[in-house]
Amino acid sequence: MKRWVILWIIMLSVLSGYAQKGMHVDALFESRFKHDKRAVEVLIKGKELKKYHLTLFRSLTVTDAPAVSEEIEEFVSRDALAAVDKEEGRVGKKLHYGFYCFPPRDDNYRYLFYRNTLVAPGSKKKAEVTVVYMEGEVTLEELKQMFK
Repeated sequence: MKRWVILWIIMLSVLSGYAQKGMHVDALFESRFKHDKRAVEVLIKGKELKKYHLTLFRSLTVTDAPAVSEEIEEFVSRDALAAVDKEEGRVGKKLHYGFYCFPPRDDNYRYLFYRNTLVAPGSKKKAEVTVVYMEGEVTLEELKQMFK
């Protein structure tokens, strides 16, 4: 019986890690920033997300790290090529914000958000890049209503 419980726990951890697999931003969520004081990483899954019709929420915010910011933008830009719907804001050639919707996987919609405060015209905010990955049964329209 103990073996089945251990096997079940291993399967759940593998499946939850599979969510954004195949995407370039996956490299950002592999504990790379675990001990980086400039980064805040959030992972939420399970019943806390049910009321939002989501199964997974992951975010990473990195502050005052221009080289890392450029790398994150590159990952997001590569993933954006596979998006079926997107909205972007650019300042020159730099990506200021992006909202991307990807083809569903296992009946779950997949979304990626990106924001870079460094690129904002006339911004006096601190340098901060945020990337958010979400998936679940929530549609794009429902998600937009939640964030209004």
